Amino acid sequence: MPAINLKTDKEIEIMKEGGLILNQVMERLLKTVDVGISMLELDNIAEKEIIKKGAKPSFKMVPGYKWTICACINDVVVHGIPDNYQAKKGDVVGLDSGVYYRGFHTDCSWSVRVGKKSTDKNDEIDRFLAVGRQALDKAINQAHPGNYIFDISRAIQTTVEKEGYSVVRSLIGHGIGKNLHEEPEIPGFVQSIRENTPIIKPGLTIAIEVIYNLGSPDVILNKGNGWTIQTKDGKISGLFETTVAVNAHGVILLTKKYGPSGDN
Repeated sequence: MPAINLKTDKEIEIMKEGGLILNQVMERLLKTVDVGISMLELDNIAEKEIIKKGAKPSFKMVPGYKWTICACINDVVVHGIPDNYQAKKGDVVGLDSGVYYRGFHTDCSWSVRVGKKSTDKNDEIDRFLAVGRQALDKAINQAHPGNYIFDISRAIQTTVEKEGYSVVRSLIGHGIGKNLHEEPEIPGFVQSIRENTPIIKPGLTIAIEVIYNLGSPDVILNKGNGWTIQTKDGKISGLFETTVAVNAHGVILLTKKYGPSGDN
């Protein structure tokens, strides 16, 4: 297996500080996203907030990417480029951002429904988003010493597929630290036997991602910009991600989970 860069307690403390900055930025974005706001406005807010807090936007450090956030609207799965599109009532918007602080990255994303402050269990889109949040919760609960990456993957896949939705196979979570993307890979689906996946040890820092679709798991690349990945069938996609660290006692949330409408 490829080498995994385990972090010291001191390094995890630095990542906690970076995670706090990212939490504050995400809180601002999720409270600001509403009918009529453009994705580029949200990107500008995120960049200013990150810099003001003494950090750097992680995503702008990715070669060729010029923005602070990814803004994923409806059928966009990941890497939605923020532009002048203005949010409409009922849109599903996934906001994804990262912070680089004192030599370490943190990464977080959350999907919300624009202009809808309460949830309806009988509404298909509300139920779809609720399942993504549940899958992330269950995945986090598996991230403790002695378990395997398999256990995280199985928790995501089982939760999503039990409700009739699909996990995207071509996009996965990842280790994180000095680099935005590190080993190990964290699939949202089982692709090996348990003991053939990395064992979870203290010092592991990972970005757990639930990347799933309302319809088919198949996705396509928008060749126009070379970044944006969309659902092949045009149906809604969802994205929930948080950065966690593992110590001898269990899991530490370095970035927060948010309520259905971005409420803590």
